[in-house]
Amino acid sequence: MAKEVVFAGFGGQGVLTAGYMFAEILLKVGFNLTYMPAYGAEMRGGAANCTVKFGDGKIGSPLMKDVNLLVAMNGPATDAFEKLVVPGGTMLVNSDIVDRKIFRSDITVVPIPFNTLAREEGNDRGANIVMLGAVVKYTGITDVETAADIMRGYFDEKGKSKYNDANTRTLHRGYES
Repeated sequence: MAKEVVFAGFGGQGVLTAGYMFAEILLKVGFNLTYMPAYGAEMRGGAANCTVKFGDGKIGSPLMKDVNLLVAMNGPATDAFEKLVVPGGTMLVNSDIVDRKIFRSDITVVPIPFNTLAREEGNDRGANIVMLGAVVKYTGITDVETAADIMRGYFDEKGKSKYNDANTRTLHRGYES
C-alpha cells in the first residue's frame, strides 16, 4: 500500500525542494514513487505544496487522497491540509510559525521549531532541511546517514556543495527532533 507525504507552506520556505529531495532519497533506497508539486503563480510568498506518494508496488495516481504524514510550515498550510490526514496519521508542525494549539484528536501532532533548529546549526535558510530530516525519521524509510549522503549528492549536482556541511548538520538536527 502506498504512503502519502505532503509538504506545505509558503513559496520560499523550501517545501518543494524538501519534497523533491525526499523523492530522490526514496528513489535511491528502492521505492516506487510519484512527486507532484503545486504552487501559486506568485511563487515566493504564495501557497506551495507537494505530494510524494511511495511504496513497493505501483503508484496509481499522484493525487493526494489519504495523507499519512503532513509537514505544515505555516498556519494556512495547517488549516488547508489537516483535514486530509488519515485518522492515525501524523502532522509535523513548524512551531516557530504555527501558533495554533488545538488540532484533530485522531492524529498525532508533533510541533518542531524548524526555523530555530536551522538557525542553531548556523543555517538560517535551512528550515526545509530540518523538515527533511524529520520526515526521514517519521517515515522510517532509511537511516539519517544514507539520507545525508543522497542529499549531499543532490547539492553537489546543483553546484552547491559548499553548503553540504551545514546542510548535513541541519538534516541530523531535524532527524533528532
